[in-house]
Amino acid sequence: MENGRYLTSFLEISVETDLNLSNLALLDNAAQGTYYHEYLHYIQDITTCSGLCKIWRAFDCLRQLISSIQPNDVIDVNAPMDNAVATEQKRHLDFLETLRGSGQIRGISIELADSYNIVEVLEEKNPLILDYYANSSATAIKLRLQSPLPETREKHFTFGENAVSETMAYLVERKFYPDLQALPRYPYKVATDLVHHLYPDLVACDEIIFSLCDASLLYNMPGWAFSQIIRRMAAQNIVPINGREVIDFAYSFYDEIEWNHNEYSRYAIQSIQFISDALYGHNYYTATKDLLQASVERGMLIRQENPYFLVDIFTQNQPLSPEFYMTFNFLGGPLSINNNGGRWVRVPLGMEALQDMADPSHFRVAWQLSKFLLEAERPCSLIRCCRSADNRNIDHRCEHSPWQRVNDENGCPYAAAWALYGFHKKDFYLNGVLIQQRSEDVLPE
Repeated sequence: MENGRYLTSFLEISVETDLNLSNLALLDNAAQGTYYHEYLHYIQDITTCSGLCKIWRAFDCLRQLISSIQPNDVIDVNAPMDNAVATEQKRHLDFLETLRGSGQIRGISIELADSYNIVEVLEEKNPLILDYYANSSATAIKLRLQSPLPETREKHFTFGENAVSETMAYLVERKFYPDLQALPRYPYKVATDLVHHLYPDLVACDEIIFSLCDASLLYNMPGWAFSQIIRRMAAQNIVPINGREVIDFAYSFYDEIEWNHNEYSRYAIQSIQFISDALYGHNYYTATKDLLQASVERGMLIRQENPYFLVDIFTQNQPLSPEFYMTFNFLGGPLSINNNGGRWVRVPLGMEALQDMADPSHFRVAWQLSKFLLEAERPCSLIRCCRSADNRNIDHRCEHSPWQRVNDENGCPYAAAWALYGFHKKDFYLNGVLIQQRSEDVLPE
């Protein structure tokens, strides 16, 4: 059963609890542990190259799609879109899935999947990687898996960002909240298995593996980086005694391959700023955009000032330690939603003026419109969030035709974006069927 989730492309945490999420110390063990796990994903995203690139590319997908249909001479738009830009964005999404890698092993039960072990690590050249990262030596990491149980078939698992980030979050959850529901081996424990497979002589404690995950996420292909760092350690008989030594070794590895985390992070942040200016340039979005841009800037800054900050949090004896709160206060937190749709945003310290002005649900709209344009997905995923918001009425249109709310007196994030990007001035078709006649064609009664 899923107790919570973190949604990268719109920086949002959902926790399966009826409790108010505004004070972590008052949450019960289950809710606090789930939030902690998901909040770590948020930290991963705004403080590492792999995370910043995910944010950048998620927002850029919508920017590119909008740019291709905004010109006045584009009158008719059909969802799903099939122009050259849409084709390229779909291909780009396939590339991102390659970097993300596998999640759970599909087609079998979780119990059976847990019986599978790594028997071989394969490095596969992938044309998508070469297309987007020209001259890169990085490969897709494929794990060949076998089970000792009878009548089972061999499986393959793509080891990528998903396995690295989830193993890291699982380790911190297991340390501080050991009584929470057990999680499956794939993807939550597979990085630990890979360490033992590639470097069996290394007696790797949880702190070492946690730090390996953190260090690998600094690279834009975490699965490949993780395997390479371990292989390099094994070849040199390096036995780190703590997480800080792991981080230091990883930075020396990146120096050898001429990868500069700070430079690439700066480029990604500048791209996020440019794209968010384009998507959220209207005054309606100013506070929300400012929150996003400040969050990624602070994420880079905290990593520069102390590359061991997550190791320092992990090595404490309690989850809500002073080290945790130093990070929590400085970075703030994403939109957090409970079972009742109760919303809370932790703005970074010093930016309290944005507390009642920023609305990160607008980030979800970017994803929502991309899904509509690329896949013709109609239902608005903000329904639960909007139920608890002021002046937002939920009705049947939210499920079937949210674009129709564009003319409502009290709009919503979806309708605001639909109008801002000029979609109401287009004839929109859904799978060839007209669903909206452009506003200038509608005669007054």
